[in-house]
Amino acid sequence: CFHAYLQNPLPDIEDAKFIEDCVRAHNTFRSKVNPPASNMFRMSWDAALAKTAKAWAKKCNFNHNTYLEMPGKMHPTFPLVGENIWTGTARIFSVDAALRAWFNEVSSYHFSTNTCTNMCGHYTQVVWAESYKVGCAVHFCNTVENFLGLFQAAHFVCNYGPAGNYPRKPYEEGQPCSRCSNEKCVDKLC
Repeated sequence: CFHAYLQNPLPDIEDAKFIEDCVRAHNTFRSKVNPPASNMFRMSWDAALAKTAKAWAKKCNFNHNTYLEMPGKMHPTFPLVGENIWTGTARIFSVDAALRAWFNEVSSYHFSTNTCTNMCGHYTQVVWAESYKVGCAVHFCNTVENFLGLFQAAHFVCNYGPAGNYPRKPYEEGQPCSRCSNEKCVDKLC
């Protein structure tokens, strides 16, 4: 279901529909990986990650949070946190469109060799098996630093716990949920 936020202002991090959209979109794309994942966790919302995402989104800067490389600075329990950023025209913003843009980087990713022909770090963070918490925020920016030519932007930031994008494959290939410690498997996610 495509849900565009045409109202002004953009949704806040406590908006139930926004939270639902963020979690659902992540889990939908995580369940679609090919080859299938044997150890992919289902994501759920984390309010602290959302607060961190909101604080950074409000800076209207198309760079990653400067605290990402500092263990313990981004979250009370996750020493390191991952981050994805999407920036585009505010009037066409939707969580689904942003997640689709990140997931579509799969076309540049080669699972067998764990290499990218182009940008694919957003994709690999979205499908990082061990990242099981997500918190996102979107902020209206008249302009975005380091993103020339864009005005009246939606600046969308998602933070992930624990962080992904280490120098290995984002998940283990195999029968969905076959490497999960718990017995519950829903939509190919642990």
